[in-house]
Amino acid sequence: MGSAQRLPHIVIIGGGLAGTAVLLRLLKDVRQPVHVTVVESRKTLGLGLAYSTANPQHLLNGLARAFSLYEDEPLHFVEWLRRHATAHGWEPEAGTLLEDSIAPRKLYGTYIQDTLQQALRQADSRIVVQHRCNRAVAVQPVAGSSHAYRVELNDGVVLDADHLVLATGVFARQAAALPFAVDAQVHESARYVGNLWAEAAWDGIERDERVALLGTGLSSLDALINAEQGGFQGQFVAFSRRGQKLHARLEVEPWPDFLQYPEQGVTLLPLLRQINTQRRKLRQSGEHWQRIVPSIRAHVPTLWARASDAERRRFMHRLRSQWEASLHRCAGAALAWQERAIAQGRYQARRGTVTALRLDSSGRIVVEYRPTQGTAVQTEVFDRVINCLGFEFDWRKTAEPLLHQLLHSGLVQADALGFGIRIRAQDCAVLDAQSQAQGGLYAIGHPVRGTIWESNAIPEQVPQAGLIARAIRGQLPEALPSQAVEQTVAA
Repeated sequence: MGSAQRLPHIVIIGGGLAGTAVLLRLLKDVRQPVHVTVVESRKTLGLGLAYSTANPQHLLNGLARAFSLYEDEPLHFVEWLRRHATAHGWEPEAGTLLEDSIAPRKLYGTYIQDTLQQALRQADSRIVVQHRCNRAVAVQPVAGSSHAYRVELNDGVVLDADHLVLATGVFARQAAALPFAVDAQVHESARYVGNLWAEAAWDGIERDERVALLGTGLSSLDALINAEQGGFQGQFVAFSRRGQKLHARLEVEPWPDFLQYPEQGVTLLPLLRQINTQRRKLRQSGEHWQRIVPSIRAHVPTLWARASDAERRRFMHRLRSQWEASLHRCAGAALAWQERAIAQGRYQARRGTVTALRLDSSGRIVVEYRPTQGTAVQTEVFDRVINCLGFEFDWRKTAEPLLHQLLHSGLVQADALGFGIRIRAQDCAVLDAQSQAQGGLYAIGHPVRGTIWESNAIPEQVPQAGLIARAIRGQLPEALPSQAVEQTVAA
């Protein structure tokens, strides 16, 4: 590895889907000798939280044709399924084209792994790839350089990076950031599930009679499926402030483009008027409302960029939950689990605001909540409470030392609405505390929602990876050393 240290060094902090997408793009496009290090505490790259599931009933939330890892090969995942799906024990529903199918997330994880291994085999032999199974704890700019950084790992190792990519993903909400009071005894109780993806969270679920789901989004569906497969036969009660319901994704043609808005100063009310007009047309013509969603989504990055912070806050307060429920639909086969529980009289929804969790004298959890149509606080008792409220996007509220160090140093600027950090959209370059683009420092995926908004899914993260790879490639030296460097993958 001695010669590798003299190569331009690209460090990617985070080896989930977003970080791996950057690595794949670099492996495909870079023709100069480089050293790429991925800092990821998990032993396996590419899976992150979503694709680490072993449950085959956890499905992707979109059609296979939208999940290619290569922007310039849109059917890459579909073709992989054509070659490998049957061998992995999966086939699309009868009568469904492969490109219109919805595959298990576990199978998609296998696709990521296969694609990464193939990319490593086919990459230029002078590219060195290393996986450090660590966590980054600090980043400092190198004095006298406009684009070099020193990355400190939790084992004390320091990496010198010529280019640095922040692919840090999402983080669990801390107790202090939860929107209700939680007694310390509740956090210590096995009856409270703060991480619904931990296998141990479901131990003994078959003996429970009542389970509370805090939230009614996609995470709550994962939780319900886990409980059902674990043998749970009791009652689900789902709490939601706005009462949004899950929708099964339908295969429909996008509605014709219709949105019009100014170059600057986009406001919510004129957009809503246009959208409501089109919704009436949909109803009058007997068309399904889902046709309008992709037509709106195509405009979201531009609309978000042209809106003021005040208008963004107005969207967050009034429309975010409705938009996300419309956009982030689920597979019909996954929703069938919930529908079956409803048909059996085992699933109830409570529309209201949870105010507190505490233990009763028997050790069960009491949920206090205020119904939307009322002022009096009500209580219900449960054998288990599952937190399905999603993740923390505000770096200021996490427990991650790296994020706090980056903010404190001024290398990054927190988003005004609490959605990660600010970037320059055209190349994902990170903006510092003075709103200046940082040379050689990029961010991708969940941390950049404040700038791009829709940045959670593969259709957004794969193009972002392309922007970053092109920016890095354009800054690499043209001259190539005469000797080849053996490609290695080190854990």
